[in-house]
Amino acid sequence: MNQTYITLNNGAKIPQFGMGVYMVPEGEETKRAVLNALKMGYRHNR
Repeated sequence: MNQTYITLNNGAKIPQFGMGVYMVPEGEETKRAVLNALKMGYRHNR
């Protein structure tokens, strides 16, 4: 999958699309999805 990134004013690049896991059942498929998202650069910041 090709990923589009946005460059922020501080020069940091973030993925254009987010990933939600609210109410996603626990399991290997969910674990793989989250690990792959982290490898692609997804991060959670409050």
